Amino acid sequence: MQVSGTRQLAAWRRRELPPVEQVTSGVWSVPVPIPNSPLRYVLSYLIEHESGFVMVDTGWNHPDSWRALTTGLDSCGIPMTAITAVLVTHVHPDHHGLSGAVRERSGAWIGMHEREDAWLAGLAGEMSPQRDRFLTFLRWCGATPEHVAELASARGAGAQPERMARADRTLGHDRLVDVPGLRLRAVWTPGHTPGHLCFHDETRDLLLTGDHVLPRITPNISIYDMTSEPLADYLQSLADLHGIQPAEVLPAHEYRFRDLDARLDVLAAHHDERLQEIGRVLGSPSSDLSTWQVASRVSWARRWEDLSGFPRQAAIGEVLSHLRHLQRQDLAACTDRDGVGRWTGVTAALRLSS
Repeated sequence: MQVSGTRQLAAWRRRELPPVEQVTSGVWSVPVPIPNSPLRYVLSYLIEHESGFVMVDTGWNHPDSWRALTTGLDSCGIPMTAITAVLVTHVHPDHHGLSGAVRERSGAWIGMHEREDAWLAGLAGEMSPQRDRFLTFLRWCGATPEHVAELASARGAGAQPERMARADRTLGHDRLVDVPGLRLRAVWTPGHTPGHLCFHDETRDLLLTGDHVLPRITPNISIYDMTSEPLADYLQSLADLHGIQPAEVLPAHEYRFRDLDARLDVLAAHHDERLQEIGRVLGSPSSDLSTWQVASRVSWARRWEDLSGFPRQAAIGEVLSHLRHLQRQDLAACTDRDGVGRWTGVTAALRLSS
Protein backbone atom coordinates (compact mmCIF):
# COMPACT_ATOMS: atom_id res chain seq x y z
CA MET A 1 0.00 0.00 0.00
CA GLN A 2 1.29 3.46 -0.94
CA VAL A 3 0.14 6.59 0.89
CA SER A 4 -0.93 9.26 -1.59
CA GLY A 5 -2.48 11.70 0.89
CA THR A 6 0.91 12.73 2.26
CA ARG A 7 -0.35 16.02 3.72
CA GLN A 8 -3.18 14.15 5.41
CA LEU A 9 -0.73 11.64 6.86
CA ALA A 10 1.58 14.40 8.13
CA ALA A 11 -1.38 16.10 9.82
CA TRP A 12 -2.50 12.77 11.33
CA ARG A 13 0.92 12.26 12.86
CA ARG A 14 0.84 15.79 14.29
CA ARG A 15 -2.69 15.11 15.61
CA GLU A 16 -3.98 18.05 13.59
CA LEU A 17 -6.92 18.46 11.24
CA PRO A 18 -5.65 17.90 7.67
CA PRO A 19 -6.05 20.62 5.04
CA VAL A 20 -8.91 20.99 2.60
CA GLU A 21 -7.49 19.56 -0.62
CA GLN A 22 -8.27 19.32 -4.30
CA VAL A 23 -7.68 15.60 -4.88
CA THR A 24 -7.80 15.91 -8.65
CA SER A 25 -9.71 17.97 -11.19
CA GLY A 26 -13.29 18.27 -9.98
CA VAL A 27 -12.80 16.45 -6.64
CA TRP A 28 -12.18 18.00 -3.20
CA SER A 29 -11.84 16.57 0.29
CA VAL A 30 -13.02 18.53 3.33
CA PRO A 31 -12.15 17.26 6.83
CA VAL A 32 -15.02 17.59 9.30
CA PRO A 33 -14.06 17.14 12.99
CA ILE A 34 -15.76 14.55 15.20
CA PRO A 35 -15.97 15.88 18.76
CA ASN A 36 -14.23 13.76 21.41
CA SER A 37 -13.42 10.89 19.06
CA PRO A 38 -10.10 9.10 18.42
CA LEU A 39 -11.08 9.07 14.74
CA ARG A 40 -10.74 12.89 14.88
CA TYR A 41 -12.52 13.69 11.61
CA VAL A 42 -14.49 12.36 8.67
CA LEU A 43 -13.47 13.28 5.14
CA SER A 44 -16.36 14.72 3.18
CA TYR A 45 -15.85 14.58 -0.58
CA LEU A 46 -17.18 16.94 -3.24
CA ILE A 47 -17.38 15.61 -6.81
CA GLU A 48 -18.25 17.93 -9.68
CA HIS A 49 -20.72 17.02 -12.40
CA GLU A 50 -22.40 18.95 -15.22
CA SER A 51 -24.92 20.81 -13.06
CA GLY A 52 -23.31 21.01 -9.64
CA PHE A 53 -21.64 18.81 -7.05
CA VAL A 54 -22.25 15.54 -5.27
CA MET A 55 -21.28 15.46 -1.58
CA VAL A 56 -20.30 12.08 -0.15
CA ASP A 57 -20.78 12.00 3.65
CA THR A 58 -21.36 15.16 5.62
CA GLY A 59 -20.01 14.76 9.16
CA TRP A 60 -21.17 14.82 12.76
CA ASN A 61 -24.06 17.06 13.75
CA HIS A 62 -22.23 19.61 15.89
CA PRO A 63 -21.70 23.39 15.50
CA ASP A 64 -17.92 22.95 15.16
CA SER A 65 -18.41 20.29 12.51
CA TRP A 66 -20.89 22.41 10.59
CA ARG A 67 -18.51 25.35 10.74
CA ALA A 68 -15.67 23.23 9.36
CA LEU A 69 -17.85 21.88 6.57
CA THR A 70 -19.12 25.29 5.44
CA THR A 71 -15.69 26.90 5.77
CA GLY A 72 -14.23 24.05 3.73
CA LEU A 73 -16.80 24.58 1.00
CA ASP A 74 -15.94 28.27 0.93
CA SER A 75 -12.24 27.52 0.55
CA CYS A 76 -13.07 25.24 -2.40
CA GLY A 77 -15.16 28.00 -3.96
CA ILE A 78 -18.24 25.76 -3.86
CA PRO A 79 -21.50 27.38 -2.68
CA MET A 80 -23.82 25.20 -0.62
CA THR A 81 -26.53 25.77 -3.23
CA ALA A 82 -24.37 23.99 -5.84
CA ILE A 83 -24.75 20.65 -4.03
CA THR A 84 -27.38 18.62 -5.86
CA ALA A 85 -27.01 15.24 -4.10
CA VAL A 86 -25.80 13.99 -0.73
CA LEU A 87 -24.61 10.39 -0.92
CA VAL A 88 -24.23 8.49 2.34
CA THR A 89 -21.79 5.61 2.67
CA HIS A 90 -23.59 4.56 5.87
CA VAL A 91 -25.70 6.20 8.53
CA HIS A 92 -23.32 6.32 11.48
CA PRO A 93 -23.62 9.83 12.93
CA ASP A 94 -20.07 10.87 11.99
CA HIS A 95 -20.97 10.29 8.33
CA HIS A 96 -24.65 11.21 8.11
CA GLY A 97 -25.26 13.60 10.99
CA LEU A 98 -25.23 16.82 8.93
CA SER A 99 -27.00 15.46 5.85
CA GLY A 100 -30.35 16.94 6.83
CA ALA A 101 -28.83 20.39 7.34
CA VAL A 102 -27.08 20.21 3.96
CA ARG A 103 -30.34 19.14 2.27
CA GLU A 104 -32.24 21.97 3.95
CA ARG A 105 -29.80 24.63 2.78
CA SER A 106 -29.02 23.28 -0.67
CA GLY A 107 -32.16 21.51 -1.86
CA ALA A 108 -30.07 18.40 -2.55
CA TRP A 109 -31.57 14.92 -2.39
CA ILE A 110 -30.16 12.33 0.03
CA GLY A 111 -29.28 8.87 -1.25
CA MET A 112 -28.25 5.72 0.63
CA HIS A 113 -28.71 1.96 0.49
CA GLU A 114 -32.20 0.75 1.40
CA ARG A 115 -30.90 -1.21 4.40
CA GLU A 116 -29.47 1.97 5.92
CA ASP A 117 -32.76 3.78 5.43
CA ALA A 118 -34.62 0.82 6.95
CA TRP A 119 -32.43 1.08 10.04
CA LEU A 120 -33.27 4.78 10.35
CA ALA A 121 -36.95 3.94 9.95
CA GLY A 122 -36.68 1.54 12.88
CA LEU A 123 -35.06 4.20 15.03
CA ALA A 124 -37.82 6.63 14.16
CA GLY A 125 -40.42 4.21 15.56
CA GLU A 126 -41.10 3.25 19.13
CA MET A 127 -37.80 3.50 21.01
CA SER A 128 -38.68 1.63 24.21
CA PRO A 129 -38.90 -1.86 22.64
CA GLN A 130 -35.59 -1.28 20.85
CA ARG A 131 -33.98 -0.17 24.09
CA ASP A 132 -35.33 -3.24 25.87
CA ARG A 133 -34.03 -5.54 23.12
CA PHE A 134 -30.61 -3.92 23.34
CA LEU A 135 -30.45 -4.41 27.11
CA THR A 136 -31.49 -8.06 26.69
CA PHE A 137 -28.72 -8.43 24.10
CA LEU A 138 -26.11 -6.94 26.46
CA ARG A 139 -27.09 -9.37 29.18
CA TRP A 140 -27.03 -12.27 26.68
CA CYS A 141 -23.42 -11.29 25.90
CA GLY A 142 -22.62 -11.67 29.61
CA ALA A 143 -21.99 -7.96 30.16
CA THR A 144 -21.54 -6.84 33.75
CA PRO A 145 -24.34 -4.86 35.41
CA GLU A 146 -22.06 -1.81 35.40
CA HIS A 147 -21.55 -2.02 31.62
CA VAL A 148 -25.27 -2.54 31.01
CA ALA A 149 -26.09 0.51 33.14
CA GLU A 150 -23.45 2.61 31.36
CA LEU A 151 -24.72 1.70 27.88
CA ALA A 152 -28.36 2.12 28.91
CA SER A 153 -27.58 5.60 30.23
CA ALA A 154 -25.78 6.56 27.01
CA ARG A 155 -28.65 5.37 24.80
CA GLY A 156 -31.19 6.99 27.07
CA ALA A 157 -29.45 10.33 26.67
CA GLY A 158 -30.99 10.66 23.22
CA ALA A 159 -28.25 9.44 20.90
CA GLN A 160 -28.18 11.27 17.60
CA PRO A 161 -29.32 8.60 15.09
CA GLU A 162 -33.07 8.97 15.59
CA ARG A 163 -32.79 12.61 14.49
CA MET A 164 -30.92 11.90 11.29
CA ALA A 165 -32.50 12.45 7.88
CA ARG A 166 -34.24 9.68 5.97
CA ALA A 167 -33.37 8.94 2.36
CA ASP A 168 -35.02 10.69 -0.57
CA ARG A 169 -33.71 7.96 -2.88
CA THR A 170 -32.27 4.52 -2.26
CA LEU A 171 -29.18 3.39 -4.14
CA GLY A 172 -28.82 -0.20 -5.29
CA HIS A 173 -25.67 -2.22 -5.88
CA ASP A 174 -23.86 -1.61 -9.17
CA ARG A 175 -26.16 1.27 -10.09
CA LEU A 176 -24.92 4.57 -11.48
CA VAL A 177 -25.89 7.61 -9.41
CA ASP A 178 -28.38 9.75 -11.31
CA VAL A 179 -26.35 12.92 -11.92
CA PRO A 180 -25.44 14.27 -15.36
CA GLY A 181 -21.98 13.89 -16.85
CA LEU A 182 -20.57 11.64 -14.14
CA ARG A 183 -20.16 7.86 -13.96
CA LEU A 184 -20.39 7.33 -10.22
CA ARG A 185 -21.28 3.74 -9.37
CA ALA A 186 -22.67 2.54 -6.02
CA VAL A 187 -20.97 -0.62 -4.73
CA TRP A 188 -22.74 -2.42 -1.89
CA THR A 189 -20.18 -3.52 0.71
CA PRO A 190 -22.03 -4.80 3.80
CA GLY A 191 -20.16 -5.63 6.98
CA HIS A 192 -19.37 -2.47 8.90
CA THR A 193 -23.10 -1.77 8.51
CA PRO A 194 -25.71 -3.79 6.59
CA GLY A 195 -26.12 -1.18 3.87
CA HIS A 196 -22.63 0.27 3.60
CA LEU A 197 -21.84 1.67 0.14
CA CYS A 198 -18.58 2.50 -1.60
CA PHE A 199 -18.67 4.78 -4.63
CA HIS A 200 -16.54 4.21 -7.73
CA ASP A 201 -15.93 7.36 -9.74
CA GLU A 202 -15.34 5.65 -13.06
CA THR A 203 -14.75 8.99 -14.74
CA ARG A 204 -11.60 9.62 -12.67
CA ASP A 205 -10.93 6.04 -11.49
CA LEU A 206 -11.31 6.85 -7.79
CA LEU A 207 -12.90 4.59 -5.18
CA LEU A 208 -14.53 6.25 -2.17
CA THR A 209 -14.52 3.53 0.48
CA GLY A 210 -16.28 5.11 3.47
CA ASP A 211 -15.41 2.95 6.48
CA HIS A 212 -15.19 -0.30 4.50
CA VAL A 213 -11.47 0.06 3.77
CA LEU A 214 -9.24 2.39 5.79
CA PRO A 215 -5.47 2.73 5.42
CA ARG A 216 -4.37 2.28 9.04
CA ILE A 217 -7.08 0.72 11.18
CA THR A 218 -9.44 -2.18 10.63
CA PRO A 219 -13.09 -1.09 10.59
CA ASN A 220 -15.20 -2.38 13.46
CA ILE A 221 -17.34 -5.34 12.38
CA SER A 222 -19.83 -5.70 15.20
CA ILE A 223 -23.04 -7.55 15.98
CA TYR A 224 -25.76 -5.82 17.97
CA ASP A 225 -28.29 -8.64 17.84
CA MET A 226 -28.33 -12.41 18.21
CA THR A 227 -28.86 -13.46 14.58
CA SER A 228 -26.82 -11.46 12.03
CA GLU A 229 -23.47 -12.49 10.51
CA PRO A 230 -21.65 -9.30 9.51
CA LEU A 231 -18.17 -10.81 9.35
CA ALA A 232 -19.18 -13.19 6.56
CA ASP A 233 -20.65 -10.19 4.72
CA TYR A 234 -17.52 -8.13 5.30
CA LEU A 235 -15.06 -10.77 4.13
CA GLN A 236 -17.13 -11.33 0.99
CA SER A 237 -17.27 -7.57 0.39
CA LEU A 238 -13.47 -7.39 0.65
CA ALA A 239 -13.16 -10.21 -1.89
CA ASP A 240 -15.63 -8.52 -4.23
CA LEU A 241 -13.44 -5.40 -4.43
CA HIS A 242 -10.38 -7.37 -5.50
CA GLY A 243 -9.27 -6.51 -9.02
CA ILE A 244 -10.85 -3.06 -9.24
CA GLN A 245 -7.45 -1.51 -8.40
CA PRO A 246 -8.48 2.15 -8.78
CA ALA A 247 -5.92 4.85 -9.37
CA GLU A 248 -6.52 6.10 -5.83
CA VAL A 249 -8.57 5.14 -2.76
CA LEU A 250 -10.42 7.91 -0.91
CA PRO A 251 -11.39 6.65 2.57
CA ALA A 252 -13.65 8.46 5.01
CA HIS A 253 -10.95 8.67 7.71
CA GLU A 254 -7.19 9.08 7.92
CA TYR A 255 -5.57 9.53 4.47
CA ARG A 256 -5.70 8.59 0.79
CA PHE A 257 -3.70 5.66 -0.60
CA ARG A 258 -3.01 3.45 -3.59
CA ASP A 259 -2.86 -0.34 -4.17
CA LEU A 260 -6.27 -1.34 -2.91
CA ASP A 261 -5.65 -5.08 -3.36
CA ALA A 262 -2.71 -5.01 -0.95
CA ARG A 263 -4.82 -3.36 1.72
CA LEU A 264 -7.68 -5.80 1.14
CA ASP A 265 -5.28 -8.68 1.76
CA VAL A 266 -4.07 -7.14 5.03
CA LEU A 267 -7.63 -6.65 6.28
CA ALA A 268 -8.63 -10.21 5.43
CA ALA A 269 -5.49 -11.54 7.14
CA HIS A 270 -6.30 -9.54 10.28
CA HIS A 271 -9.68 -11.23 10.61
CA ASP A 272 -8.17 -14.64 9.95
CA GLU A 273 -5.70 -14.02 12.80
CA ARG A 274 -8.54 -12.91 15.07
CA LEU A 275 -10.51 -16.05 14.24
CA GLN A 276 -7.49 -18.17 15.10
CA GLU A 277 -6.99 -16.31 18.39
CA ILE A 278 -10.63 -16.78 19.40
CA GLY A 279 -10.43 -20.42 18.32
CA ARG A 280 -7.54 -20.90 20.73
CA VAL A 281 -9.54 -19.30 23.56
CA LEU A 282 -12.44 -21.67 22.86
CA GLY A 283 -10.04 -24.58 22.71
CA SER A 284 -8.79 -23.97 26.25
CA PRO A 285 -9.86 -26.24 29.13
CA SER A 286 -11.97 -23.43 30.62
CA SER A 287 -14.04 -23.03 27.46
CA ASP A 288 -17.77 -22.48 28.06
CA LEU A 289 -17.54 -18.72 28.03
CA SER A 290 -19.81 -15.77 27.53
CA THR A 291 -19.00 -13.31 24.74
CA TRP A 292 -17.79 -10.90 27.43
CA GLN A 293 -15.40 -13.49 28.82
CA VAL A 294 -14.01 -14.32 25.38
CA ALA A 295 -13.51 -10.61 24.65
CA SER A 296 -11.60 -10.19 27.90
CA ARG A 297 -9.15 -12.94 26.87
CA VAL A 298 -8.14 -11.73 23.41
CA SER A 299 -5.66 -8.97 22.54
CA TRP A 300 -6.61 -5.33 22.01
CA ALA A 301 -4.66 -2.18 21.20
CA ARG A 302 -5.44 -1.10 24.77
CA ARG A 303 -5.83 -3.31 27.81
CA TRP A 304 -9.31 -4.75 28.25
CA GLU A 305 -9.41 -3.20 31.74
CA ASP A 306 -8.88 0.25 30.20
CA LEU A 307 -11.85 -0.03 27.83
CA SER A 308 -15.25 1.26 28.86
CA GLY A 309 -18.51 2.49 27.39
CA PHE A 310 -18.91 2.30 23.63
CA PRO A 311 -15.27 1.24 22.89
CA ARG A 312 -15.78 -1.79 25.13
CA GLN A 313 -19.12 -2.53 23.49
CA ALA A 314 -17.50 -2.28 20.05
CA ALA A 315 -14.94 -4.84 21.20
CA ILE A 316 -17.71 -7.17 22.43
CA GLY A 317 -19.59 -6.78 19.15
CA GLU A 318 -16.41 -7.48 17.19
CA VAL A 319 -15.73 -10.68 19.14
CA LEU A 320 -19.31 -11.81 18.73
CA SER A 321 -19.11 -11.38 14.95
CA HIS A 322 -16.07 -13.69 14.95
CA LEU A 323 -17.75 -16.20 17.25
CA ARG A 324 -20.76 -16.25 14.93
CA HIS A 325 -18.42 -16.83 11.96
CA LEU A 326 -16.78 -19.77 13.72
CA GLN A 327 -20.23 -21.13 14.50
CA ARG A 328 -21.16 -20.77 10.81
CA GLN A 329 -18.13 -22.94 10.01
CA ASP A 330 -19.08 -25.53 12.68
CA LEU A 331 -16.00 -24.57 14.68
CA ALA A 332 -17.89 -23.19 17.69
CA ALA A 333 -21.15 -23.89 19.43
CA CYS A 334 -23.41 -21.67 21.51
CA THR A 335 -26.00 -22.60 24.11
CA ASP A 336 -28.37 -20.27 25.92
CA ARG A 337 -28.35 -20.71 29.68
CA ASP A 338 -30.31 -18.40 31.94
CA GLY A 339 -30.40 -15.71 29.26
CA VAL A 340 -26.64 -15.77 28.58
CA GLY A 341 -25.04 -17.22 25.44
CA ARG A 342 -22.26 -19.65 26.37
CA TRP A 343 -19.61 -20.46 23.75
CA THR A 344 -17.56 -23.62 23.43
CA GLY A 345 -15.14 -24.89 20.82
CA VAL A 346 -15.76 -28.08 18.90
CA THR A 347 -13.07 -30.59 18.05
CA ALA A 348 -12.43 -29.07 14.63
CA ALA A 349 -11.74 -25.70 16.24
CA LEU A 350 -8.48 -27.04 17.58
CA ARG A 351 -7.19 -27.12 14.01
CA LEU A 352 -7.25 -23.33 13.99
CA SER A 353 -4.30 -23.23 16.37
CA SER A 354 -2.26 -25.84 14.55
